[in-house]
Amino acid sequence: MPIGAKYLVYLVAGAAALTLLQQQGRMADLVRQPGLFAIAALLGLLGLSSLWSPAPWSEIGPHLWLYGLLLLLPVIACACPAATARLAFRHFSVASGAVGLLFVLNWAGSLPASPLWSHTIDAYGNQRICNSLLLALGVAISLWQAAQTAARRWPRAGWLLLAVVTAFGLTLQDRRTGMLLLPLLLLAWALARQTSAARRVAMVLAIALAAAATWNVSDGVRARMAEGIAELRSYESSDAVDTSWGQRVRMLELTAGMVRQRPWFGHGVASWETLWHARTRSGTMLAANRTPHNEYLLLAQQVGVVGAVLLLGLLLASVRAALRSGPAGMPMLMMWLAIAWAGLFNAVLRDAKFALPLLMLAATAAALCRPTTAPHRG
Repeated sequence: MPIGAKYLVYLVAGAAALTLLQQQGRMADLVRQPGLFAIAALLGLLGLSSLWSPAPWSEIGPHLWLYGLLLLLPVIACACPAATARLAFRHFSVASGAVGLLFVLNWAGSLPASPLWSHTIDAYGNQRICNSLLLALGVAISLWQAAQTAARRWPRAGWLLLAVVTAFGLTLQDRRTGMLLLPLLLLAWALARQTSAARRVAMVLAIALAAAATWNVSDGVRARMAEGIAELRSYESSDAVDTSWGQRVRMLELTAGMVRQRPWFGHGVASWETLWHARTRSGTMLAANRTPHNEYLLLAQQVGVVGAVLLLGLLLASVRAALRSGPAGMPMLMMWLAIAWAGLFNAVLRDAKFALPLLMLAATAAALCRPTTAPHRG
């Protein structure tokens, strides 16, 4: 979907959720949402940091708006009924299978040109990476659906087929983030849900064997990983670097230097781009970047170690709530692991292409962790 449509869905869902909570007299329930205080503290610190940021207000405003999208996450999670969340994830699994099938048909040369799917198959930049992440999540959620389905032959087989088609599509696209995320999701699920050490070891071995088999049969996966490793081996610390992973390493170097200058409370919200241009040679491919492609470093650069710790607090609170919720918490565990993983390579909260779908999915997953019959007051 175009970014404007994603904004519309997320904001309308947030407004509807807020209205529902007010009508039901359940606003006080928000304080029990995991990570709420970390979100409030992080946004408060970002707002305060505008006082010492060298960035113009034309940049500070959009940054605060993008980070402010976090506030709607607990609101949507608190208002969304668990049954609606389960229906939403069934839709997400089917949609992921459909997208995976598009990649398969395109690979086979059987996909006609159409504006209906051109933005998916031919996406570029961060949207292409986001599609990769969503496909990996689609595989994991389809497998979770199969595990949650009663032991009947055809419904479970249908979810497994969706997982296979989505995984096939994931191996055919050319972004590495989702390829690396999927084994991590499956490993976390296996370790969290198996009750004995023997079963954990068996699941880990099964995942390792599946990953090895995928590696051996997929030329595309091997080629993309080899390309990334070659980029790191050939890296030279200069503004002339023009490879994907090479530029990321250079951005990590320079951004880490900014953090060391002001380690506790940072340079202020939206300050990264201003300081970046002062440290890089104009006209190079490297200088055109607008974020350091790492959410943890970006927050540390803007609001110091305190801001990075608040982000980690949000991640840990969400993962802990997911683990305490049993099988219903597995989608929430997967969503926050995806956000944590993607944050190592992209500014997932600063970039709406990542933030909007991932926050919507995280809110939906959190709704599954509430009791089915929440008390209503008023």
